[in-house]
Formats: sequence, structure tokens, C-alpha cells
Amino acid sequence: MKEDKDLLKKYGKKNPFTVPEGYFQDFSEKLMEQLPEKEVMPEPEIRMWDRIKPWVYMAAMFVGLMFTVRAFVGEQPSSQSTDMEIGNYTEIPDEYLDPIVNQTMMDDYELYQYLTEADNSIYN
Repeated sequence: MKEDKDLLKKYGKKNPFTVPEGYFQDFSEKLMEQLPEKEVMPEPEIRMWDRIKPWVYMAAMFVGLMFTVRAFVGEQPSSQSTDMEIGNYTEIPDEYLDPIVNQTMMDDYELYQYLTEADNSIYN
């Protein structure tokens, strides 16, 4: 605290820094004269490949993902094997069908409606 009072006695409260007269009036003009001219850059030409490149890369990514999933999952059975399986399912005994029908929460009327609206080609 004593040091602060000593400094105030020695130098006072007057600001020791001064600015020359008219310095800020011409400041912006002088600064702009010192800056180099800005070069106008021509806009780059966008080619067709540059426009479609992201779409091609995205399509390639999805194709690669599809093949990766197919490699891990394996191939799906063909429609011919599905037709043979339908023939096997029609010979399931009723004691196995009753729990399945009960699990679907269908009453007799809904089951009847479903079977009458079904495609008749699977029964032939």
C-alpha cells in the first residue's frame, strides 16, 4: 500500500501517454494504403466427376456392405425349396397346430376368415 502512495506522489494521476494531434483522423486511410491489393481468385471449375463422386462412393459403400452381410449371413433359400416346404407343413398334426393358433390369439371366426381369404394355390 505504501508503494502505491509513493508512486502516486512521484508520478501523479496524469496519463503519461499521449497521441499526436490528428492521428486517428487519417489512421484508416494510411492503414488501407499500406495493405496490399487483394487478388481476385477465379472460381474453381466444378467438373461432372466432382459432382457425382460422393454418390458413386456412397453406392460403392452400400454394395460392399451388402456383400459383407451376405458373406456372414449366407445365401437365402430359393423359391423352389419354399414350394417343397409348404407341402411338408400341410401334414403337421393338429396337436402341434393348436398351440401355434392359440399363440396367435385368433379365435375360430378369425381363423376361418383368414383361411377363406387365403390364396387357394397353396392348397393344390
